[in-house]
Amino acid sequence: MQEKKILIIKFGGLGDIILSLNAIYSIIKKFKKKKILLLTEKPYELFFQKSKWFDQIITIKRSIIYSFDIFRIKRKLDVNSIEKVFDLQTSRRSSYYLKIFDKKYVEINGIGKFANKKHNNENRDAMHTIPRQAEQLKKSRIKFENNPNLSWLFNSKKLPNIEKKFSLVVPGGSRKRMDKRIPAEIYCEIIKILLKNSVTPILIGSDDDEIVCRNLEKKFPMLKNFCKKTDFFQIANLSKESTISFGNDTGPMHIISRGNKPTLVFFTNNSNPNLCRQIGKKTFILNYKNDKNIFLDQIFREFKKVISN
Repeated sequence: MQEKKILIIKFGGLGDIILSLNAIYSIIKKFKKKKILLLTEKPYELFFQKSKWFDQIITIKRSIIYSFDIFRIKRKLDVNSIEKVFDLQTSRRSSYYLKIFDKKYVEINGIGKFANKKHNNENRDAMHTIPRQAEQLKKSRIKFENNPNLSWLFNSKKLPNIEKKFSLVVPGGSRKRMDKRIPAEIYCEIIKILLKNSVTPILIGSDDDEIVCRNLEKKFPMLKNFCKKTDFFQIANLSKESTISFGNDTGPMHIISRGNKPTLVFFTNNSNPNLCRQIGKKTFILNYKNDKNIFLDQIFREFKKVISN
Protein backbone atom coordinates (compact mmCIF):
# COMPACT_ATOMS: atom_id res chain seq x y z
CA MET A 1 0.00 0.00 0.00
CA GLN A 2 1.36 3.42 -1.00
CA GLU A 3 2.46 5.63 1.89
CA LYS A 4 0.41 8.81 2.07
CA LYS A 5 2.22 12.14 2.21
CA ILE A 6 1.72 15.73 3.32
CA LEU A 7 2.13 18.53 0.77
CA ILE A 8 2.88 22.16 1.68
CA ILE A 9 2.54 24.86 -0.99
CA LYS A 10 4.56 28.04 -0.52
CA PHE A 11 5.82 30.56 -3.07
CA GLY A 12 6.26 34.33 -2.67
CA GLY A 13 8.98 36.84 -1.92
CA LEU A 14 11.74 36.32 0.64
CA GLY A 15 9.91 38.19 3.39
CA ASP A 16 6.77 36.14 2.86
CA ILE A 17 8.81 32.92 2.94
CA ILE A 18 10.48 33.89 6.22
CA LEU A 19 7.16 34.84 7.84
CA SER A 20 5.73 31.46 6.81
CA LEU A 21 8.45 29.46 8.57
CA ASN A 22 6.36 29.33 11.74
CA ALA A 23 3.42 27.76 9.93
CA ILE A 24 5.62 25.34 7.97
CA TYR A 25 7.39 24.21 11.14
CA SER A 26 4.02 23.77 12.87
CA ILE A 27 2.83 21.41 10.13
CA ILE A 28 6.09 19.44 10.19
CA LYS A 29 5.97 19.06 13.96
CA LYS A 30 2.36 17.85 13.80
CA PHE A 31 3.10 15.24 11.14
CA LYS A 32 6.69 14.32 12.04
CA LYS A 33 6.05 10.62 11.32
CA LYS A 34 4.77 11.38 7.81
CA LYS A 35 6.70 12.18 4.64
CA ILE A 36 6.53 15.93 4.01
CA LEU A 37 6.71 17.45 0.53
CA LEU A 38 7.12 21.11 -0.41
CA LEU A 39 6.00 22.82 -3.62
CA THR A 40 7.94 26.05 -4.16
CA GLU A 41 10.14 27.91 -6.65
CA LYS A 42 13.77 27.40 -7.62
CA PRO A 43 15.24 30.37 -5.69
CA TYR A 44 14.19 28.74 -2.40
CA GLU A 45 15.19 25.14 -3.14
CA LEU A 46 18.65 25.41 -1.55
CA PHE A 47 17.23 27.47 1.30
CA PHE A 48 14.72 24.78 2.26
CA GLN A 49 17.15 21.94 1.59
CA LYS A 50 19.35 23.24 4.38
CA SER A 51 16.43 23.05 6.81
CA LYS A 52 16.20 19.26 6.31
CA TRP A 53 12.49 19.57 7.03
CA PHE A 54 11.31 17.92 3.82
CA ASP A 55 11.51 14.49 2.24
CA GLN A 56 11.10 16.07 -1.18
CA ILE A 57 11.18 19.62 -2.54
CA ILE A 58 9.33 20.13 -5.82
CA THR A 59 10.05 23.30 -7.76
CA ILE A 60 8.24 24.81 -10.73
CA LYS A 61 8.61 28.03 -12.65
CA ARG A 62 5.25 29.76 -12.43
CA SER A 63 3.75 30.89 -15.72
CA ILE A 64 1.04 33.33 -16.75
CA ILE A 65 -1.32 30.44 -17.55
CA TYR A 66 -2.29 28.48 -14.44
CA SER A 67 -3.08 25.30 -16.38
CA PHE A 68 0.57 25.16 -17.55
CA ASP A 69 1.63 25.20 -13.91
CA ILE A 70 -0.71 22.31 -13.15
CA PHE A 71 0.77 20.32 -16.02
CA ARG A 72 4.25 20.84 -14.56
CA ILE A 73 3.11 19.93 -11.05
CA LYS A 74 1.50 16.68 -12.23
CA ARG A 75 4.71 15.72 -14.01
CA LYS A 76 6.68 16.02 -10.75
CA LEU A 77 4.10 15.01 -8.15
CA ASP A 78 2.14 11.78 -7.69
CA VAL A 79 -1.20 13.35 -6.82
CA ASN A 80 -2.61 10.05 -5.56
CA SER A 81 0.11 9.80 -2.90
CA ILE A 82 -1.09 12.93 -1.10
CA GLU A 83 -3.17 12.70 2.06
CA LYS A 84 -3.24 16.33 3.13
CA VAL A 85 -2.47 19.62 1.37
CA PHE A 86 -1.67 22.90 3.09
CA ASP A 87 -1.77 25.92 0.79
CA LEU A 88 0.16 28.61 2.66
CA GLN A 89 0.26 30.83 -0.42
CA THR A 90 -3.54 31.20 -0.60
CA SER A 91 -3.36 33.26 -3.77
CA ARG A 92 -5.76 32.96 -6.67
CA ARG A 93 -3.09 30.95 -8.48
CA SER A 94 -2.29 28.47 -5.70
CA SER A 95 -6.02 28.08 -4.91
CA TYR A 96 -6.48 27.00 -8.53
CA TYR A 97 -3.76 24.36 -8.13
CA LEU A 98 -5.91 22.65 -5.48
CA LYS A 99 -8.31 21.38 -8.15
CA ILE A 100 -5.93 18.50 -8.93
CA PHE A 101 -6.73 16.86 -5.57
CA ASP A 102 -9.91 14.87 -4.88
CA LYS A 103 -11.74 16.48 -1.98
CA LYS A 104 -13.38 13.16 -1.11
CA TYR A 105 -10.05 11.60 -0.16
CA VAL A 106 -7.65 14.47 0.50
CA GLU A 107 -7.81 17.07 3.25
CA ILE A 108 -7.20 20.39 1.49
CA ASN A 109 -6.44 23.31 3.79
CA GLY A 110 -6.64 26.65 2.00
CA ILE A 111 -9.17 29.02 0.50
CA GLY A 112 -11.49 28.91 -2.51
CA LYS A 113 -13.87 26.32 -3.90
CA PHE A 114 -11.32 23.50 -4.12
CA ALA A 115 -10.48 23.53 -0.39
CA ASN A 116 -12.43 21.48 2.14
CA LYS A 117 -10.72 22.90 5.23
CA LYS A 118 -11.35 26.52 4.39
CA HIS A 119 -9.95 29.54 6.12
CA ASN A 120 -13.10 31.54 5.53
CA ASN A 121 -12.47 34.55 7.77
CA GLU A 122 -13.77 37.52 5.77
CA ASN A 123 -11.05 39.72 7.30
CA ARG A 124 -8.15 37.39 6.47
CA ASP A 125 -6.69 39.82 3.92
CA ALA A 126 -6.41 42.45 6.66
CA MET A 127 -4.50 40.14 9.02
CA HIS A 128 -0.76 39.90 9.52
CA THR A 129 0.73 36.71 8.05
CA ILE A 130 1.51 35.13 11.44
CA PRO A 131 -1.98 35.26 13.06
CA ARG A 132 -3.62 34.60 9.68
CA GLN A 133 -1.70 31.38 9.14
CA ALA A 134 -2.17 30.37 12.78
CA GLU A 135 -5.92 30.71 12.32
CA GLN A 136 -5.76 28.82 9.01
CA LEU A 137 -3.90 25.87 10.56
CA LYS A 138 -6.36 25.75 13.43
CA LYS A 139 -8.89 24.50 10.85
CA SER A 140 -6.79 21.32 10.74
CA ARG A 141 -6.27 21.23 14.52
CA ILE A 142 -2.61 22.13 14.25
CA LYS A 143 -0.97 23.89 17.17
CA PHE A 144 0.84 26.97 15.91
CA GLU A 145 4.50 27.19 16.93
CA ASN A 146 5.63 30.73 17.74
CA ASN A 147 9.25 29.69 18.34
CA PRO A 148 10.24 27.34 15.53
CA ASN A 149 13.67 25.72 15.55
CA LEU A 150 15.61 27.80 13.01
CA SER A 151 19.12 26.79 14.08
CA TRP A 152 19.82 25.65 10.50
CA LEU A 153 19.33 29.21 9.28
CA PHE A 154 22.00 30.65 11.59
CA ASN A 155 24.79 28.06 11.51
CA SER A 156 26.76 29.14 8.43
CA LYS A 157 30.49 29.87 8.73
CA LYS A 158 31.42 33.32 9.95
CA LEU A 159 32.60 35.77 7.35
CA PRO A 160 36.30 36.74 7.67
CA ASN A 161 37.56 40.14 8.80
CA ILE A 162 34.40 41.22 10.62
CA GLU A 163 34.83 43.90 13.29
CA LYS A 164 33.76 43.29 16.86
CA LYS A 165 31.19 46.08 16.65
CA PHE A 166 29.26 46.40 13.43
CA SER A 167 25.80 47.31 12.22
CA LEU A 168 23.89 45.81 9.31
CA VAL A 169 22.41 48.48 7.05
CA VAL A 170 19.88 47.57 4.32
CA PRO A 171 19.24 50.79 2.37
CA GLY A 172 17.54 49.32 -0.71
CA GLY A 173 14.70 47.06 -1.70
CA SER A 174 13.03 45.69 -4.79
CA ARG A 175 13.12 47.90 -7.88
CA LYS A 176 9.48 46.99 -8.38
CA ARG A 177 8.64 48.74 -5.10
CA MET A 178 10.90 51.79 -4.95
CA ASP A 179 8.17 53.55 -2.96
CA LYS A 180 9.01 51.32 0.00
CA ARG A 181 12.47 52.91 0.35
CA ILE A 182 13.08 55.83 2.67
CA PRO A 183 15.38 58.61 1.34
CA ALA A 184 19.04 57.65 1.04
CA GLU A 185 20.02 60.84 2.91
CA ILE A 186 18.61 59.30 6.07
CA TYR A 187 21.03 56.41 5.72
CA CYS A 188 23.86 58.93 5.40
CA GLU A 189 22.95 60.29 8.83
CA ILE A 190 22.65 56.77 10.27
CA ILE A 191 26.10 55.87 8.95
CA LYS A 192 27.57 59.06 10.41
CA ILE A 193 26.26 58.26 13.88
CA LEU A 194 27.48 54.66 13.62
CA LEU A 195 30.99 55.72 12.66
CA LYS A 196 31.01 58.36 15.39
CA ASN A 197 30.33 55.58 17.90
CA SER A 198 32.98 53.24 16.43
CA VAL A 199 30.40 50.86 14.97
CA THR A 200 31.27 49.73 11.43
CA PRO A 201 28.33 49.89 8.99
CA ILE A 202 27.99 46.81 6.76
CA LEU A 203 25.77 47.31 3.72
CA ILE A 204 23.56 44.38 2.72
CA GLY A 205 21.74 44.11 -0.59
CA SER A 206 21.15 42.36 -3.92
CA ASP A 207 21.33 43.43 -7.57
CA ASP A 208 18.48 45.90 -7.04
CA ASP A 209 20.45 47.67 -4.32
CA GLU A 210 23.80 48.00 -6.05
CA ILE A 211 23.46 51.69 -6.94
CA VAL A 212 22.36 52.94 -3.52
CA CYS A 213 25.06 50.86 -1.80
CA ARG A 214 27.77 52.06 -4.17
CA ASN A 215 26.77 55.70 -3.63
CA LEU A 216 26.94 55.29 0.13
CA GLU A 217 30.33 53.61 -0.15
CA LYS A 218 31.65 56.58 -2.15
CA LYS A 219 30.58 58.98 0.60
CA PHE A 220 31.80 56.74 3.43
CA PRO A 221 34.76 54.61 2.27
CA MET A 222 35.29 53.40 5.83
CA LEU A 223 32.11 51.30 5.76
CA LYS A 224 31.98 47.75 4.35
CA ASN A 225 29.91 47.18 1.23
CA PHE A 226 28.68 43.57 1.21
CA CYS A 227 26.05 44.20 -1.45
CA LYS A 228 25.73 41.03 -3.58
CA LYS A 229 28.34 39.30 -1.40
CA THR A 230 26.14 37.50 1.12
CA ASP A 231 23.61 34.69 0.88
CA PHE A 232 20.59 34.14 3.13
CA PHE A 233 22.57 32.14 5.68
CA GLN A 234 25.46 34.58 5.93
CA ILE A 235 23.01 37.41 6.53
CA ALA A 236 21.41 35.36 9.28
CA ASN A 237 24.80 34.65 10.84
CA LEU A 238 25.73 38.34 10.78
CA SER A 239 22.39 39.29 12.34
CA LYS A 240 23.26 37.33 15.49
CA GLU A 241 26.44 39.38 15.97
CA SER A 242 25.25 42.82 14.85
CA THR A 243 25.16 45.56 17.48
CA ILE A 244 22.06 46.98 15.79
CA SER A 245 20.54 46.71 12.30
CA PHE A 246 18.67 49.25 10.17
CA GLY A 247 16.76 48.82 6.94
CA ASN A 248 13.72 49.28 4.75
CA ASP A 249 10.80 46.88 4.63
CA THR A 250 12.51 44.30 2.44
CA GLY A 251 13.33 40.58 2.47
CA PRO A 252 16.74 40.59 4.24
CA MET A 253 15.24 42.52 7.15
CA HIS A 254 12.93 39.57 7.79
CA ILE A 255 15.99 37.34 8.17
CA ILE A 256 17.85 39.90 10.27
CA SER A 257 14.93 40.40 12.64
CA ARG A 258 14.96 36.67 13.40
CA GLY A 259 18.45 37.08 14.83
CA ASN A 260 16.74 38.74 17.82
CA LYS A 261 19.27 41.56 18.11
CA PRO A 262 18.13 45.23 18.08
CA THR A 263 16.61 45.87 14.64
CA LEU A 264 14.90 48.99 13.30
CA VAL A 265 12.71 48.46 10.24
CA PHE A 266 11.51 51.48 8.27
CA PHE A 267 8.08 51.54 6.66
CA THR A 268 6.78 54.21 4.30
CA ASN A 269 3.12 54.97 3.64
CA ASN A 270 3.28 52.47 0.79
CA SER A 271 3.50 49.32 2.89
CA ASN A 272 1.50 48.26 5.90
CA PRO A 273 3.32 46.82 8.94
CA ASN A 274 0.01 45.44 10.20
CA LEU A 275 0.10 42.98 7.31
CA CYS A 276 3.76 42.12 6.89
CA ARG A 277 5.94 43.57 9.64
CA GLN A 278 9.12 41.75 10.58
CA ILE A 279 9.02 39.72 13.75
CA GLY A 280 11.77 39.37 16.33
CA LYS A 281 12.18 39.84 20.05
CA LYS A 282 14.04 43.13 19.58
CA THR A 283 12.53 44.38 16.33
CA PHE A 284 11.04 47.88 16.24
CA ILE A 285 8.96 49.34 13.44
CA LEU A 286 9.35 53.02 12.56
CA ASN A 287 6.96 54.71 10.13
CA TYR A 288 8.45 57.34 7.85
CA LYS A 289 5.94 60.14 7.23
CA ASN A 290 8.06 62.38 4.98
CA ASP A 291 9.56 64.37 7.86
CA LYS A 292 13.27 63.53 7.96
CA ASN A 293 14.09 65.40 11.17
CA ILE A 294 11.36 63.77 13.23
CA PHE A 295 12.24 60.38 11.80
CA LEU A 296 15.95 60.78 12.55
CA ASP A 297 15.13 61.81 16.12
CA GLN A 298 13.25 58.52 16.53
CA ILE A 299 16.13 56.52 15.09
CA PHE A 300 18.76 58.20 17.27
CA ARG A 301 16.68 57.72 20.42
CA GLU A 302 16.51 53.98 19.77
CA PHE A 303 20.20 53.86 18.88
CA LYS A 304 21.19 55.58 22.14
CA LYS A 305 19.22 52.99 24.12
CA VAL A 306 21.16 50.17 22.47
CA ILE A 307 24.59 51.83 22.84
CA SER A 308 23.99 52.68 26.50
CA ASN A 309 23.15 49.06 27.40
